[in-house]
Amino acid sequence: MIRSLLPSILALPDKYCPQDLVSVYMRQVLVEAKQFSEVIEGGVNDPAPVPPPSPTHGSYHWVFERAMSAALIPLTIAPFAAGSLNPVMDALLCAGLIIHSHIGFQSIVIDYVPDKRLPKTRAFFWWALRAATVIAAIGFFEFETNDVGLTEAIKRIWTAKRKEESYVEPILRGVA
Repeated sequence: MIRSLLPSILALPDKYCPQDLVSVYMRQVLVEAKQFSEVIEGGVNDPAPVPPPSPTHGSYHWVFERAMSAALIPLTIAPFAAGSLNPVMDALLCAGLIIHSHIGFQSIVIDYVPDKRLPKTRAFFWWALRAATVIAAIGFFEFETNDVGLTEAIKRIWTAKRKEESYVEPILRGVA
């Protein structure tokens, strides 16, 4: 930046004092700063632009998020309350968890990764979210088809008996 100012400073007549040099320098800095400044669209008194209505965003999106969250409550309780482990119910629970998680992480990306300031970072997060959702869906599918299923696994974990003797008890008996 100093090199770009030298020709303008050297071209000044001798009658300029240091204050004039500062004003020339400041003018040059402001001109160069404008090139790298953020673009502000509109003025102070301009109304905010209203986005066009879309069925996948806004209030519809909010209602779908809440409906999915509310649907997870009976899907989580029903297999255990009824006492039957139905594969269809298990698949619905897995699909609901995948959709609920995807929408939640999508909201995080929308809220915390600004599109105008970090477009490449936001694109990376979108693709990472899609990849993670697909990997989780494949994992649930494999677990459902090749293993016991999600609700049976939760039931086994919930009703698992604790071992009679833990690793800490023999040590404590030897010390006491």
